[in-house]
Amino acid sequence: MNTESRPRISRRSCLKAGVIGAASSPLLAGCGGDAPSAPGGTAWQVPTEREAQFEQGMSPLEGSGWVPDVARYPALAQSIQADVCVIGAGLAGSSLCLHLTRAGLDVAVLEARQPGWGASGRNAGHVLPTLRDRSVFQRFPDGGKAFLAAFREHHSIPFDLAREYAIDCDATRSGYLHATHREGTFEDLRQRSRFWREQQGQPVDFLGADEMHKMTGSAYYSHGVLYRDGGRINPYLFTNGMIRAAVARGARVFGDSAALALQAQGNRWRVTTETGSVLADRVVLCTNAYPGPIEPRVTDNFYPLTAYGIATAPLPEELAAEIMPGGATLAQEPVDLHPFLIDEHRRIVVSSLPSTARPADSDWHFQQHLRWIHRTWPATRDANIRLQHYWTGRVALRDEEFPGVFELHPGVFGLMHFNAWGNVMAPLMGKLLAEGLARERLDTLPFPLTQPQPVDNPRKQHLIIRRLLIPAARMAQRIGLL
Repeated sequence: MNTESRPRISRRSCLKAGVIGAASSPLLAGCGGDAPSAPGGTAWQVPTEREAQFEQGMSPLEGSGWVPDVARYPALAQSIQADVCVIGAGLAGSSLCLHLTRAGLDVAVLEARQPGWGASGRNAGHVLPTLRDRSVFQRFPDGGKAFLAAFREHHSIPFDLAREYAIDCDATRSGYLHATHREGTFEDLRQRSRFWREQQGQPVDFLGADEMHKMTGSAYYSHGVLYRDGGRINPYLFTNGMIRAAVARGARVFGDSAALALQAQGNRWRVTTETGSVLADRVVLCTNAYPGPIEPRVTDNFYPLTAYGIATAPLPEELAAEIMPGGATLAQEPVDLHPFLIDEHRRIVVSSLPSTARPADSDWHFQQHLRWIHRTWPATRDANIRLQHYWTGRVALRDEEFPGVFELHPGVFGLMHFNAWGNVMAPLMGKLLAEGLARERLDTLPFPLTQPQPVDNPRKQHLIIRRLLIPAARMAQRIGLL
């Protein structure tokens, strides 16, 4: 079989409905092992509370491999006033808060749990300094010129903020490596990288087999594209570091303070929690895939998708030196079932989408990755690589490749839905929106403010990706098609 002639199934193509057809149907036969079943056609067993938590992307945060200790901020217990009330203390809300306080505004943050509890404390830790679909800029009034200029200047914003505010979060500009063993896929990667190399001025390297072996420690990959400004970060520590920096500049942050109601009072807005309220000139919702009841229009305008992360116990130094010796974060092409990095503690951190039949089964998911690790790095076959952490979180997907920036009411905004790549875009968008709010010049924002639009079926991506594409891809990899 000529493998180069098969359609490319990228990670993002698995996030859009229109690619199922010919790309996936040949792989589906015999892939039902990942779908739930019941003997004799009996009713499916009701999930346990633990299974439901993992399925909904709400597993205990303490289980995340990124979290050494959960931060604790007190609940709001009185009525206060602020210039801006930020709802949600994830990557976007924390960056927004930090940049607003830096501009001299009085900011109050309401977080339903604790900062970084959502996807910002659960994601894969990848820092990719590119955008995947520039066609979205066709709807921008200036064709995206202003935003691309901002992205060129701030595409390394996680590393820049970590350095500026001395945030200890394993912010490592070690490179982001797209790896493949197919010539045709490499040519596609090279074409896609030209814009970032030639027009955005990013350092991008094209690697052959010898260079790939030096970078990865594996003979499996023959080609690669290395974005040198990419790398890795501990997203939970990064989020909480931004919050601490904002608090040091006067921000007030409240945990365990879910926003329950939003009510106009003159030209201001009152946000009510169980034990207090904030009266603010402006309100920004940064709830992403974990919206509360405060604004119904941001609960049905995205596709929620559950993902998981795995962290191993620290590897022995000599073994860690053989796996990804170049230190880069690794993404495989054309299908990436094992987004991969080794962190500062010599732990393998890998992620994917959980089985619909066994979302809480940590060992089953670990074994899927361990087989791939053994294939890619044969030296690991005799090593005792142990699972240490398994957790899930929820991704917010949109139909287009750009975050949702909404003007919900006069003075009420939404910043959310980062399509699984929030470690760069969330802090960047928080910074840009903060600058517009601080100057009271929203007309100068490098992106348009829009209205949220409901999606036709919020479970569509779950059904397509987790029940069809991921099981098919796992089977295809197991039998050597990928």
